[in-house]
Amino acid sequence: MIGGVAVIAGQPWLFPSLGPSIFLHVHKPNLESARLYNTVMGHLIGVAAGAVGVLLTGASQAPSVLSSQTMPLSRVGASAIAMGICLLVQQLLKASHPPAAATALLIALGGFKLVPSDMLAIAVGVGLIVLIGEPLRRARAGILFGDKRNK
Repeated sequence: MIGGVAVIAGQPWLFPSLGPSIFLHVHKPNLESARLYNTVMGHLIGVAAGAVGVLLTGASQAPSVLSSQTMPLSRVGASAIAMGICLLVQQLLKASHPPAAATALLIALGGFKLVPSDMLAIAVGVGLIVLIGEPLRRARAGILFGDKRNK
């Protein structure tokens, strides 16, 4: 569904780390990592962690690993920093969402650039998961109408 909306809008709102997020919502709706807070905060942390890694290493000047098929040292450093920050901050904020680590890597490796259009694409993609997927996740988990028995 998100891919269809993206095609109609002509925007790249479907990206690799959304697939595992959708998987959690559908197949493991009762997991804490599938909850709304974890999904939104997890990806937000992933974006911030990726950005910090890129900025600290100057990796924004290096080619994207995904398009150049090369692995510049600055991208390796950015990835290590991004993953460390992502893991630490998700733990501290109790916002574990493993797919968001892929968002951090997409930024650190240059799949997304630190430009408004790319950041907006991530925000819209995650927003669509929340708008479409969260009600379905809650229904599947048996908590749509406040029923906390299956929480």
